[in-house]
Amino acid sequence: VYVYDVESIKTQYNKLKQSFSKNTRFFYAAKALTNINILKYIEKLGASLDCVSINEVKLGLKAGFTSDRILFTPNCVAIDEIEEAMNFKVHINIDNISILEQFGNKHGNSYPVFIRINPHIFAGGNYKISTGHIDSKFGISIHQMRHIERIVKSTKINVEGLHMHTGSEIKDPDVFLQGLEIMFELAE
Repeated sequence: VYVYDVESIKTQYNKLKQSFSKNTRFFYAAKALTNINILKYIEKLGASLDCVSINEVKLGLKAGFTSDRILFTPNCVAIDEIEEAMNFKVHINIDNISILEQFGNKHGNSYPVFIRINPHIFAGGNYKISTGHIDSKFGISIHQMRHIERIVKSTKINVEGLHMHTGSEIKDPDVFLQGLEIMFELAE
């Protein structure tokens, strides 16, 4: 039996909201807990949803999240799964050069996407949950920016934003500041 205390969830979410500007959006990682009732509650609190699979996208929609509040962040999926997400009209992260190029050649600027960057920052509680280091499969290496730029320019991809995930259980705030510096530089 699992018991979830919604008042604790609400308290923690409100603490997070109060720590940032009013324009900040928070995305709950569906992979952490896909209990439909918890997802419905988190949606009512105003959070958005980060999904790593099409099934999580479908579950998010069923829980009441509108497509504009869902970010599909798959890892190493085929172009057909990206296209399936397009049918749901959710925000999409593309995390590798090959898929970025396939997407651009096929869809051009018809659908906005985010590009997931690997910043080569080692962070997290341990190596297994660090996702931003050089050997990680998560995101396109910052050392491939000229390839990203070439693909974006040649295919006219509509880049809606950049995305980065450096790891879990990060206790050093300097990791976030380092990541932000990289993202701001890349955004230019």
